[in-house]
Amino acid sequence: MGTMPRKRQSTKSRIVKAAWNLFYKNGYEQTTVEDIIYASKTSKGTFYHYFKGKEALLNSLSYLFDEKYEELTAVIDPNLSAYDKLLFLNHELFYMIETSVDIKLLALLYSSQLVTKDKKSLSDSKRFYFKWITEILEEGLEKGEFKNTSTAEELMAIYAMFERALLYDWSLFKGKYSLSQYSDKLLPHVLDTFVNGV
Repeated sequence: MGTMPRKRQSTKSRIVKAAWNLFYKNGYEQTTVEDIIYASKTSKGTFYHYFKGKEALLNSLSYLFDEKYEELTAVIDPNLSAYDKLLFLNHELFYMIETSVDIKLLALLYSSQLVTKDKKSLSDSKRFYFKWITEILEEGLEKGEFKNTSTAEELMAIYAMFERALLYDWSLFKGKYSLSQYSDKLLPHVLDTFVNGV
């Protein structure tokens, strides 16, 4: 996994990163498509090739998360146990969210995922996130690190549920506590149940 070639940052991810950065700094309402085009050093035509408009970018949050995971493939220590890999990935993602994602937008996205008729971007199992975490869980099961009373897919569902629950809760409490610190404290308990068997 650690030997994956670093791909050049795609235009799409440049637009996504610039947009979320502006939403975080200036607020969603205040950010214009022009601002995003300027900040991502792209053109109007290119922007509209990827996104219908500003609203369409709200659904790109899962893309932003997956981009973060792809970056982490390059820096994670492949010799870590599955347990420690999961602690590392969760911490890195949650720290990124805490320090760069507008919490009102996170709340908006979570609420829209419950009612949307479109495909639910956050729970799409084809996402890089699901594939990679499932691989790590499989590795943990193969090495006997996690008890084989559950499949990797079953553990994945629990892990994803834990992350969603925390993000939902953090949004609900409008970021009154540190997301990454709280998760650093709780996730080991979840992973301990993987070790002891669910």
